[in-house]
Amino acid sequence: MNNIKKMNCFLKKKIFFFKKQVFNSNRTFRKNIIWFIILTQNNKIGIGECNPILDQFALKNLKNFEIELKNLSKMILHLKKTEMCFYYKYISYSSILFGLEQAFLSLKNKFPMLYHSKFTYGIEGIPINSLMWLNSFNKDKKYAIEKMEDQIIEGFSLIKMKVNMKFINDQYFLLKEIKRKYPFLKIRVDANGCFENIQKAFYYLNKFYDLGIIDSMEQPILSGNWKDMSEICKKSKLPIALDEELENIHELKKKTKLLDFIKPQSIILKPSVSGGFFGSEEWILEATKRKIKWYISSSLESNIGINAIAQWTYIMQKKYKKFDVHGLNTGILYVNNWISPLEIKNGFIWYNPSIKWKIKMLFNK
Repeated sequence: MNNIKKMNCFLKKKIFFFKKQVFNSNRTFRKNIIWFIILTQNNKIGIGECNPILDQFALKNLKNFEIELKNLSKMILHLKKTEMCFYYKYISYSSILFGLEQAFLSLKNKFPMLYHSKFTYGIEGIPINSLMWLNSFNKDKKYAIEKMEDQIIEGFSLIKMKVNMKFINDQYFLLKEIKRKYPFLKIRVDANGCFENIQKAFYYLNKFYDLGIIDSMEQPILSGNWKDMSEICKKSKLPIALDEELENIHELKKKTKLLDFIKPQSIILKPSVSGGFFGSEEWILEATKRKIKWYISSSLESNIGINAIAQWTYIMQKKYKKFDVHGLNTGILYVNNWISPLEIKNGFIWYNPSIKWKIKMLFNK
C-alpha cells in the first residue's frame, strides 16, 4: 500500500519549433504545443506525450483540452490506479488517451521502455518512408529533384510526397523524371483531401497510375464523403489509403461500418488521433479480417511520442506478422527536439541504447 501512496503526477507543456515552415494542402506548421503527463512512483518514471496538432476536435478546444488534462492528473492522484479502464470516462480527446497509455506503460517498464524487444535493444530497426512536404516545391524543379535525390542517397526506398492543386502538374513532371532515373523507387502520394470532387480525383489518379512508380494515394478527397470515397476505392487503378477519414471514429461499430462501406485498400493509423494504442489495434484487427493493409504513422510528435509509437509498431509487426514501411520520421522536423537514442539510418528507424535521453527540462518545477 505504501508504494501506491508514493505515486505522483504532474503536467509539463513545451513549445516545439519547426526547423522551417512546412505545409500540406490544408495547413502551414510553424510551431507545436505539446503537453506531457509525468508519473513518478518510487524510482520509476512514466512519461506520456499528448500532442493535439492533427486532432481538429482538440485544436478547436485547446482551453478545454488543457482543463481536461489538469482534471485527469487530479483524478490519477485521487484514484492511484495505473490501469486505463479507470480513466476512459474522464477522457474525450484521442491524444490525451494516447498520452495516458504511454505514461502507464512507461511507468510499468521504466521510461523510456514501453515494450522490451529487439527494437529497444538496438538489434532490429523498422523500415520507414521519408517525406516530401509541399515547401520542397516552392522553388524550381531542380531544387525539388535534388531534395528527393538526397532522400534516395540516405537509403529510403519509399518516399511519401505531399501533393496539392497548386503544384500538382510540376509534381507530376518531377515524378516522370524521377521514374526515368530511379525506376526502383516507390512513391506514396498524400493528397490530404485536395481534390475538390470525384471527377478531378479520378483524373489525377489515372495520371499518377500511368507513371508506374506510385505505391498508393492517401485521402484523395476530404473526409466524410463516404459514398464518393467508396466509388473511388472501387474504381481507382491506384490503391487508396484512408487517413483523415479515420479521425475521431472510436466506436467499434462505426469502424466496421466505415470499412465495410468504403472498402479501402489500406488505412493509415496515427495513435494520437486513432484512439491511442487500443483504438489503433482495433482498426488493425478489423482491417486484417477484411484483408485491408495497414500502416502506422506519427502525427508530428516529439521524440518522446515517436519513441512510444516506434516501440508499439515493432510489437504490432511481430504480433500480426505484417512487415511494411511506416511513417515514423517526423520528429526530425523540430529545432528543439529531445536528444534521444532514436536514429534514422538507411531508410530505417533504430533505437541506439548507448545514447542517453536528455529530458531534464521535464522535471523542472
